[in-house]
Amino acid sequence: MSHQEQQEQEIEALEAIYSEEEIQVICRDYPNIELSIELKSNQYDDPSDDDFDVSLGIEFTESYPDEIPIITLAGIEDVFSEERISESIQKLRAVAEENLGMVMVFAIVSALQDEIGDLVELKKKAKEEIKEIEKEKKEAESRKKFEGTVVTPESFREWKEKFDSERKAVIDAAEKERLANLAGRLTGRQLFLRDATLNLSDVTLIGAQDEVEIDESLFDNEELEGLDMDSDEDLDE
Repeated sequence: MSHQEQQEQEIEALEAIYSEEEIQVICRDYPNIELSIELKSNQYDDPSDDDFDVSLGIEFTESYPDEIPIITLAGIEDVFSEERISESIQKLRAVAEENLGMVMVFAIVSALQDEIGDLVELKKKAKEEIKEIEKEKKEAESRKKFEGTVVTPESFREWKEKFDSERKAVIDAAEKERLANLAGRLTGRQLFLRDATLNLSDVTLIGAQDEVEIDESLFDNEELEGLDMDSDEDLDE
């Protein structure tokens, strides 16, 4: 049987195995026969955010199945690294090498289904690792809050200066408020001690007594004689 006949018969068999949603024959013309098969990571359980689809590309060479086909994987570039995808392709190529001389697409698809299982576990593990990293990060932040800042002589000196300055400001403000509240209740002595200008005022008043002039026309003679008498008595004393 020629290579062309083997390839054409294999395409017919694959179309009988897989549904129209799963298989697409891109080109049927020998020697450029090309197809793709869509596989899902989750075929039975309820859909989840961890699900992904894989598109297996198969391109027959002119000498297929005596040569392995060109194998590609698409649709998972955003899920796995380029290195990990290349590793999966190499596994599929190894299966193809084991089946040289025989039609092998079904064997490659079966190997890919097993590989998808490994990829699912890899994704779950990566997700758990991310959660663990986030958990450790939160715990580290919590520990940092309790540990506080390491105190050095320089940082303590800066803190002490700031503390003393703020404390002095509070004390001064409290003293001003206290004096303001007492201002209406101070005795003459307290006012005198607080305000030196009061002392100056008393001295001024005493000096002013000697300068007072008496208008004698405002008093009777008897009243004036009484004033003179009082004045003389004061002098005698």
